[in-house]
Amino acid sequence: MRLPKFEYLEPTNVKEITSLLKKNADAILVAGGTDILPKMKQRIVTPKFVINVTKIEDLKKIEFGEKKGLILGSLATLDNISKSKQVIEKFTALAQAAGRIASPQLRNMGTIGGNISIESMCMYFNQSHEWRKGRPHLCFKLGGDRCFVAKGSKECLALFQADTPPALIALGATVTIVGSTGKEKIINIEDFYTQKSKKVNILKPTDFVKQIHIPTPPKGTKSCYLKMAQRAAIDYPIAGAAACITISGNKCKNAGIAVTSVGSGPLRLKEVEDILIGNSITDELIAKAADAAYEKIRPMPHFNISAWYKRKLIRVLVKRSIKQACI
Repeated sequence: MRLPKFEYLEPTNVKEITSLLKKNADAILVAGGTDILPKMKQRIVTPKFVINVTKIEDLKKIEFGEKKGLILGSLATLDNISKSKQVIEKFTALAQAAGRIASPQLRNMGTIGGNISIESMCMYFNQSHEWRKGRPHLCFKLGGDRCFVAKGSKECLALFQADTPPALIALGATVTIVGSTGKEKIINIEDFYTQKSKKVNILKPTDFVKQIHIPTPPKGTKSCYLKMAQRAAIDYPIAGAAACITISGNKCKNAGIAVTSVGSGPLRLKEVEDILIGNSITDELIAKAADAAYEKIRPMPHFNISAWYKRKLIRVLVKRSIKQACI
């Protein structure tokens, strides 16, 4: 499949990105292109303007300081994040999540900004234009009136499958968004997602992600991300779970638990966190927390994976991720 025709634009700084997005309503940003270029070939998106942002070096930074925490420019590659010494030591879950995405070639190209902004996926949506044209009706995600995943559903039920968002949620990250006026807005990454498959995140056409910030974790904090996929590489997760646990005085002082590939966005499991916080971490408590995760999620079958299997798998992954975060 070939790319559709488009006009190529190449800004050299953040201000130019804002200006180009304001002037060109039908434009998309491209960095690694590992997600958006296949969508263009499938004619899922057909922008008139493609804005290549890879020349902006300031957005590629990975900086850490004990006081300021970890700052990731939106163009920091997944490979560089997964291999960063500071990320591996203090933000282990993020390094593990970034390191499990796709393949080495794609991690060299793909960026953290692109991964957190990835759209939900569906076997009825992520297909070629010719395949979709052969169906008599369009789904919600394509402007139609139905969902082919769940007959009779009144909304899109496509699946969100990115790896890094649950790790970032568990670690307490914030996202800096630049709007059409050039003004920056900082929000918790949990609030970045709408939990609606038709439009997964809050970004407007003239918005873009500038950077991600994670505060330095307190002493006694460890984290872990675990993923189960059908293949060892080049595959999205069937399910993924991240845990960030702070132990103080033999008790859990703080906890962050989040999962992916179970719904319309990454899901923070506050019920699981509440079970852990203030208590000594025992096998019995971890099993109780994992059971709470099992009860919380209500996944739909996707890509030939049953909802029953996903729930069982989340219970296992949450249990194992908490245990590894406590080692």
